Amino acid sequence: MTTPEQPPRRPEPPRPVPPRPEFAVTPLRAAPTDATPKAVAVSLSAWVGSFVVLAGIAGAIALDLGAVRDALEASVAADNPGDSATDITDTVNLTLIGSGAIAVVLILLGLLGIQLLRARKPAGRITLAVVGVLSAAGGVGLWTLLSDAGDATAGVLQWAPLAYSALVAVGVLALFAPGVSPWLRRSR
Repeated sequence: MTTPEQPPRRPEPPRPVPPRPEFAVTPLRAAPTDATPKAVAVSLSAWVGSFVVLAGIAGAIALDLGAVRDALEASVAADNPGDSATDITDTVNLTLIGSGAIAVVLILLGLLGIQLLRARKPAGRITLAVVGVLSAAGGVGLWTLLSDAGDATAGVLQWAPLAYSALVAVGVLALFAPGVSPWLRRSR
């Protein structure tokens, strides 16, 4: 309000805007990336390597099947001298067919787990862990069953099942590396 003695006040010019302070925001943790962790790549490579080793074992047995059968029959006959030749042959046949069937089932389950993992499903890691434990045990079991026939296949049956078990173990252990769980939680 103005009085007659005071002239109206002129509006003051606006004050200059103070300069903005410089600041930087540092995140507390790194921003999540959508890149596949190296541990997953290591796991998948180990699983593929285990399948190659298993195929090599099957190939070595198939190439020297007669020699493998003879070595296994001699081993079973030495352990069970009272069994008939038919029983020994049946035992060897059952061992070879059963081992092959179990290997095929484990490969199919492993491929299923790999597909689930590539789709970033946590069930893929669980599937591969279960299949890995069974596969590693199966590899050691195959080694004990077929080690007597190792000389027939140029020693392949003496080391390849253990290599298979080791590759499977690497494939499973890599899935529990620190970066894998967050990667599985972030869906595509």
